[in-house]
Amino acid sequence: MKKLYLILGLIGTVFPYYFFIQFLRDNGLDLGLLMELLFTNTISAFFAVDFIISCVVFLVFMFNESRKYNIKEKWICLLSLFTVGLSLALPLFLFFRHSYINSNDEV
Repeated sequence: MKKLYLILGLIGTVFPYYFFIQFLRDNGLDLGLLMELLFTNTISAFFAVDFIISCVVFLVFMFNESRKYNIKEKWICLLSLFTVGLSLALPLFLFFRHSYINSNDEV
């Protein structure tokens, strides 16, 4: 399972960044344009709001599970959430969490 989480994290980095790099190449780091395009119509706004809510849910889950299992690598997942996105942060957190859960089960 851990290997699958890493593969999903890699996919979750490469595919979104492919599109983000295209945007940067075409427009530079124009945050105003990025926000305008993100909410340009109802369907893109739907996906943006869904993503933001999913990130909040992930943060609650991550902090709760980190406290429960004393997961020290949560800072890496926080960094990945704000630099790459949920598509990396979630599988990466599940990767780290997997080791803590298995070590607690063996005790």
